[in-house]
Amino acid sequence: MLISRRSDIICREVDGKLVGLDLRSSQYFSLNPTGTLLWRLLEQGTEPNSLVDALVTSHHLSPELAATQVDAFLESLRKQELIEEEPQPPG
Repeated sequence: MLISRRSDIICREVDGKLVGLDLRSSQYFSLNPTGTLLWRLLEQGTEPNSLVDALVTSHHLSPELAATQVDAFLESLRKQELIEEEPQPPG
């Protein structure tokens, strides 16, 4: 599964936090530094395992805890319709 952030979202970093505006819904959202790290990885599209690896490396978390946090993060983004997901072709 390839996950990417929607292209119609404007983002700026303010005091280590990311503040975004969803142009489609006119809703603002903010992300803490960990969410900002993951959000940046979604810019070009990535797999969930890459997000888990980033948390393990940057925050020295266990893979299990990192996976739980990534799952919660992605679910929050799904509910707000801030990401796009597409299956990767086999091979």
